[in-house]
Amino acid sequence: MKRPPQGRAIGVVGLGYVGIATAVSFANSGKKVVGYDVDDERMMSLKKGKAPIFEPGLSELVSRHVKNGRLSFADSVDDLIGACNVIFIAVPTPSAKDGTIDLSFLKQAAQDLGYAQSRNPGWRLFVVKSTVVPGTTMNDFAPTMAKCTGGTLGTGFSVASNPEFLAEGTMVEDALHPPRIVIGITDEKSEKLLKSIYAGFHSKVVVLSPTAAELVKYASNSMLATRVSFANEISRMAEKAGVDVYPVLDAVGMDPRIGGKFMRAGPGFGGSCFTKDIKALIAWAKASGLETSLISATLDVNDRQARHVVDLARESTGGLKGKRVALLGLSFKPDTSDTRDSRAYTIVEELLWQEATVSLYDPVAVENFRRGLPHGVADEIGGRLFFASSLKEALRGSDIAIIQCDWEEFRRTPTANWKLLKDKLVVDSRRTLDRKALARNGVRYVSVGLGLD
Repeated sequence: MKRPPQGRAIGVVGLGYVGIATAVSFANSGKKVVGYDVDDERMMSLKKGKAPIFEPGLSELVSRHVKNGRLSFADSVDDLIGACNVIFIAVPTPSAKDGTIDLSFLKQAAQDLGYAQSRNPGWRLFVVKSTVVPGTTMNDFAPTMAKCTGGTLGTGFSVASNPEFLAEGTMVEDALHPPRIVIGITDEKSEKLLKSIYAGFHSKVVVLSPTAAELVKYASNSMLATRVSFANEISRMAEKAGVDVYPVLDAVGMDPRIGGKFMRAGPGFGGSCFTKDIKALIAWAKASGLETSLISATLDVNDRQARHVVDLARESTGGLKGKRVALLGLSFKPDTSDTRDSRAYTIVEELLWQEATVSLYDPVAVENFRRGLPHGVADEIGGRLFFASSLKEALRGSDIAIIQCDWEEFRRTPTANWKLLKDKLVVDSRRTLDRKALARNGVRYVSVGLGLD
């Protein structure tokens, strides 16, 4: 294996979705990048030039930049520190049971990097890219670094915040061409260094304090999630009114004050960010003595929406007891294998509660979904819960189908395949299929914000 470059490379600690996307984006801009992760299996894969996660375009970039030497990997934190003068920290910050974020990975990273810094003198900038509540960089990360380095903030080292705004499924494109770059800095030296690193991205750089930069991340995700829940509430009104919600929302989005992004009805939002970040913001606000009525309602609407999809199926077929339902699409969105907080989990639980049998299919996310099943639900595998190896297998023998995630494979499948369903009924929560083509083949179509044709 090639040794990491010595001197002034960019370091990335934590090579999950955010970390590896960050690393390849810097490498693609011509920088030398050194990565490090405590997961040995992940590191082994990356050293071979193989991306450990599914994301469009990621495998090609990892392979290319490992081969050309711009992307390499350190065997220890000390090796990383010796090679870099700026280190981005992209470790997980998962939700605790009470909704607060778990900072244990970040604190461990701060300790490991701090002690390594003390053994490798010289000023370095440590940039928190992990999503953390306002004040974390200055009140938790920086003091831990200072204690472990034995140095003083601003002299022996500096800290900064640089939140990510990456969407899974388009993560590589978002990392290569960010619409804006937010940096939270404490001194001019750090600002100058970060601006030079991002100079090749041709994006607007917003300079704030670390705490303000952290709040931008939470405010952004909360706004996007609120728009999704708003669209879903309007979709239920459209069903009652007997109109199609999509042209309604399109017209709303034409108002320049509003816009159309994230104004699409569906089964609700999922993934690793929105729910986790909203819960963390609510918990932080509560600890600060603040109420969050609007943001809290966003989560309530989201939880009800997935169950509403099952209600549409039940109402359209006269009851689900004894029915076999093909649930199609298990990832929280297309073009990713990530099933974290996927609405498919809620839909499965609701279908089982209504005494249905469920056949599950996804092009890439089956194993991740299987690993994420709660114990009680996982116990149903082989009894009332089955995994299909193909879309056609999932449809064959099922009474109805529910589309949870709009994979391109579902759009491309011949319309006649949907006739395999015994009840000839598709509940499409994402507006994936051509309802007129289905109708010509004798298949009924139900969708969120539309109702039964």
